[in-house]
Amino acid sequence: MDWKEFQDFASREMGKHFSVRFSERNPTGFPKRFDMVSSDEQIVGDAKYLTLVRGTNLPPAKFMEIAGHMWLLEHVPAKHKFLVFGNQREVPEMWLKKYGKLVETVELYFLSDDGKLELLSTK
Repeated sequence: MDWKEFQDFASREMGKHFSVRFSERNPTGFPKRFDMVSSDEQIVGDAKYLTLVRGTNLPPAKFMEIAGHMWLLEHVPAKHKFLVFGNQREVPEMWLKKYGKLVETVELYFLSDDGKLELLSTK
């Protein structure tokens, strides 16, 4: 699976989880386009399909990418905000270990290739 296939897969699976249908768009008046926005804009999320550097090392640039998305999601006026990760579970786990105390209103999930969805962190 590549990142685009994961994004489509995540949109379907998160739609089932929240019982909504998502579209990729900007929430009204918000400058960022998100992968998953519900029609009433009360659920907003993005999908991330990331790997460790060379499969084993801490990915500092990817950590900043996650932090940027977290910051943007923190500022979206939605009831439910989330990031859903695929590929290597270690990436969001390592990010949470280092920066998890900063998470205020965004939920982080891991979605395995077989469709198992797991909440990694709550707001």
